[in-house]
Order: sequence, then C-alpha cells, then structure tokens
Amino acid sequence: MRLPRVSIRAAVLLAIVVGVVLPALLFLLIDQRLARAAQEPAVERKRAAVVALATAAVIEPVWTLSEPALREALQRLLAEPAVCTIAVLDLQPGAAPVETRDARCGSGTPLVLRETPVLHEGQVIARLRVGFDAGELDQTLAERHRTMLWLVAAQVLFGVVVLTGVLSARLLRPIDRLKQQAGAMAADGAATGFDWPRDDELGQLGRHLGAVHAQNRRFVDELEAKNAELHRLAMHDQLTGLPNRRLLRELFEHEAAAARREHSTLALLFIDLDHFKSINDTHGHATGDELLVAVARQLGAVLRQSDVVCRMGGDEFLVLLPRVEGWEQVAATADRLLERLARPLAVSGLKSEVRIGASVGIALYPRDGSDFDTLARTADLAMYRSKDLGRGRYSFFQPELDTDFRARLELERELSEAIEQRQFVLYLQPVVDLTAGRVAGCEALLRWRHPQRGLLAPGAFIEAAERTGLIHALGRWTLEAACAQLAAWRADGAPPVRLAVNLSALQLRDPRLPETLRHVLRRHAIGPGELELELTETTLLAEGEETLATLAALRGAGALLALDDFGTGYSSLSYLKRLRPDKLKIDRSFVQGLPGDVDDRALVQAIIAMGRALGVTVVAEGVETPAQRDWLRAAGCVLQQGYLYARPMPAEALDLVAPMEAVTAEA
Repeated sequence: MRLPRVSIRAAVLLAIVVGVVLPALLFLLIDQRLARAAQEPAVERKRAAVVALATAAVIEPVWTLSEPALREALQRLLAEPAVCTIAVLDLQPGAAPVETRDARCGSGTPLVLRETPVLHEGQVIARLRVGFDAGELDQTLAERHRTMLWLVAAQVLFGVVVLTGVLSARLLRPIDRLKQQAGAMAADGAATGFDWPRDDELGQLGRHLGAVHAQNRRFVDELEAKNAELHRLAMHDQLTGLPNRRLLRELFEHEAAAARREHSTLALLFIDLDHFKSINDTHGHATGDELLVAVARQLGAVLRQSDVVCRMGGDEFLVLLPRVEGWEQVAATADRLLERLARPLAVSGLKSEVRIGASVGIALYPRDGSDFDTLARTADLAMYRSKDLGRGRYSFFQPELDTDFRARLELERELSEAIEQRQFVLYLQPVVDLTAGRVAGCEALLRWRHPQRGLLAPGAFIEAAERTGLIHALGRWTLEAACAQLAAWRADGAPPVRLAVNLSALQLRDPRLPETLRHVLRRHAIGPGELELELTETTLLAEGEETLATLAALRGAGALLALDDFGTGYSSLSYLKRLRPDKLKIDRSFVQGLPGDVDDRALVQAIIAMGRALGVTVVAEGVETPAQRDWLRAAGCVLQQGYLYARPMPAEALDLVAPMEAVTAEA
C-alpha cells in the first residue's frame, strides 16, 4: 500500500501536531487521572479536619444548651467552602435537631455525610452530622484541569510558534529558494541572485546547486557554440565560407515562394571553372584551394547583395539571382562574372598570376524547373553546352538539352548492358601490300549489334564509354577478341598477318594495361609482332613522360605500335624521334586530295620520306580511287587501306589468301 504523497509543508505541520499537540493532549489525560487519585485522600483529610473543628466548636453551646450560641457556631462552620449542611442531633431526649444549610447548596445537591459524637469530659452529650458537597473533588479537578489546559495550551502555542519559525527560517524558506533556483535552472535562466550565507546543510546544497548550474551552463554554452559551429559547417563550405548546396536549397525555397507570390522570375547559374584540374595537378591541391578562395571573392565582388553564391564542390559554383526582370539582366550578370573570372588572379606561392576562365549554364525559374533539383540539373546541362561550344561562355537551358541528356543516359545504360550481354563484334578492314599483291594485315574495328538500332560504329558510343569508364572493359574485350581471332587464323592455317587494335587515351592511362596485354597474349599464344596497337598522334602528345613508360611496357609485352592519323595533331618531330613507332598511318584527310592537290602531294611525300629515313613503315588510309592508289604506289607507299580494297567486314567474310586483284574486284 502506497502512502499518499504530501508536501514538505504538510509534513512539517503533521510533525508539529504529532510531536507537540498529541503529547500535550496525552499529558492532560494522564494528569487528570493522576490528579483524581492524588486529590481524593486530601479531600477526605480536609473533611475529617472540618468535622473535628466543628465538634470542638459546638461542645460549649451543646453543654450549656445555648441554642443561639450553637447556631452562631454552626453558621461559622458553614463558611467552609465544601460544607453544605451541619446538624446537631440528640441534644435532649425528645428535642428536635438543630440544623443549618448553606444557601449555595440547593436541595438537589448531592451530599457526603459525616457523623461524629460530641463528648464533654468523656460523656456523649450530642451527635454532630456534617454534609459535604459531593462535587467538591470534581470541582477541584475541573479547576486544576482548566489551569493545566491553559498552561499546556500556552506551552503548545509557544512550541508551535518556535518550531514553525525555526523550520520556516531554516527549512521551508530555504527549500522554496532551492525550488526557485532549480526552476530557474530548468527554465534555462541565469539562476543568479541566490546567495547562501548560512553554512548549514541547505546552504551547502544551494551553493553546490549553483556551482553545478554554473558548470552545466558552461557546458551548455560550449554545446551551443559547437552546435552553432556544426550548423555553420553543415550549411557552409569549409574552404571558401560560402553557403553550400543544402543552405542554397533552403534559400531557393524562400525565394521561389516569393517569386510565386509576385509572379517574378529568378535565375540559377551553374559555374564550372575551365582548366582547374590542370592547375590543381601542376601546382598542388593547396594552390588549388587558394585559387578557389580567390574565385569565391571574385564572384562575391560582382554580384548584388541579394544574390547568393554557393560552392557545390570541386570547382563548381551555383549562383542564385532572385527577382530578375528578364533574361537580358541575367545575361549581363553572366558576362560580368565571365569577365571577372578571366582576369589574372594572384595566388600565394606562385611567381606569376594565374588565368582561369569559366563555363556558365543558366536556368530560369519557373520556366526551366519548378524545384531546386530540377533547376540545378537544367543549369548543369546548359553549362555542359557551354563546354561543348568552346568554354569561357554562358548558355541558357533549352529543352532539347534535356532530351539529349536523357538520350545520353539511356545510351550509357544500354552500353553497360551490351558489355554484359556481349553485343559487340569485331569488323576487319584489310591493309593491302601492293608489292606482294596480298593482304598484309588488318585493322580491327569495333561494332555494336544494337537490338533496336542495328549495327553501330564506334562514333556512336565510344564517347559514352570514355565518359562512364566503360572504355576499360570494352578495351579488354577488344584485345581478347583480336587475339582470339589471330589464334583462330593460325589454327586454320592462314598466312601470318598483323592485326591492329585501337587504344584510347583513357586506356593508355590505365597502369594495368601492360599486364592485361601480357596475360591476353600468353593465353592465346600470340607471338611478338602479331598484335599491333594503334594510337592517335593527339593522344600521345596530350600525355607526358608516363606515356613513354607505358608504351615501352606494351612493347616489352610483344606488341607493335602504330601512330594513327599522322599529320593531324601538330606533329612533334622530337617526340616522334623518342617514340620510334613501328608504323605511321597517313590520315585520310591528306589522301582525299590526291593526286590533284599540290599541298596534299607535298605533305604525303614528306611523310613517306620521313618514315623511310626513320625506318618506319608507312600506311596510307582512306584510299578510295585507282588514281590515289597509283600515285601513292609511285611515291613509295605500297601499304594501303581503304574502300578501294574493302570495307570493314566480319572475320568470316575476309579471305586472307586471295590475291590483291580479287580483293580489289570485290571492293
């Protein structure tokens, strides 16, 4: 059974009642019982004394039979408080008794009678009967009880006042102050003004509570400061201090709501720095970070106070332009941004200033998107449009960009499935040796058997493969298929030919490529010189010293190197000398003008002469007419490739042993 909950005040009052009032009542009860027991003998003694006194007082009048004197004596005896009646009996034989009654005692007053003989010289001369008030003892006890009651009441009152004062001053009021102090703490108040001068237990508790509150307040202040810092970090970019995407989203929601109410327009600019990666790679990430901070300052200097610039991450920024009056205002802002970012920037640690540009994509609300994510995506698409158009400019979003983007995503998805489902096939285009009159080699050209679009050339999907990184898986499949084809020809007893496979720049950067090539060649037992790797001149010149090390490793694995599209990539003769390719392939753009174009003739003759001087085999690509064939053969280029001889075809359609005339006839 649970006791009812009582407050401290109620408990104190209850303690006073139990500790003071109840003992006083018990004392009165005990005193009443003890007083009766103590007073009864005293009353009896008093009555005996009164009887003795009365006997002595009436001896003389009784002996002399003086009735007046007797009545006077009896009247004096009635002065005793407890005596109600006195009677003298047997004065003379047959005489009436002499009796006196006090007026205080009514006829109904209960009496206690005491009789005694009156002796004179040993002789009984009368009898004396005294009537005492029977309520004398009760009256005495009542009077005592009243006196004790007043004394106990005064004592109880004094005790209650003293206890209440002490408990109030030393317990209840300090507890109230403790409650107020705790309430102030719970209400997150300052909890000041609570001094505890007394060094008693509650004073110590109050000071301890104040100390705990001060400590908790410091802890809470530290937590609030840290939470504020975490909130700032969560809403701002740590490097530049600009708002991040999360905060910009919230600001966009606010501005978009205002734009809906006011039927106005706002713009979102997606800014991507041009060539930032090269600066970051060349000078280090610390320099790149300082450059980003400088760019953030430049953006803030151009924009209005109401505009918001945010760093998305990397070298990408978003700018929110609220309440714009039209696309002309947005275009003017974009021009100012591009002009400011095109200025040289001073970066600590670099001796010279850095020039960096930007590409900007612009999307308008609500025309190009009704929410932040959609508007950011459309601005991003417009930015890539600026990149495609040559960088350093801005582009507004157009609906066809979204269509192109969705088509690109669909192509990437289909490309991934195509690799898993092995929808690719190698087509081969022969390289003809006019001197021997037969096929000297082939170039392996990748084709995609698309389930809906049919046979696709590399131009339809290579860019997507490089963008998604699928080019590595596609390149490994091409190497595997080419080596498997070489092994199949050898098993069929075909004459030895070289098979060329194209490599992209991304494949060339893969450090695992040489090891992959060695495994593939070993698995199919392909000997040195049977597989040829074709790389464009632009790809080689765009790379650095690491390219030469990779090419050396590829050669060490047993592959030959061919320089494709030679003459189109600002040919570096010193680089060509260091690279020493096994084959140069004259680009079809120089062959198309033969034999009539004087400049093409001069360039082709120079390439053939350079190859002959360096001991490098030269192949002419894009030979489509007999006149081109004859002029090239006369110039000394006997290895030719083009539609004049054969279009790319499946391996089963290619006859490696057919003479050149038969191949030419089929073309």
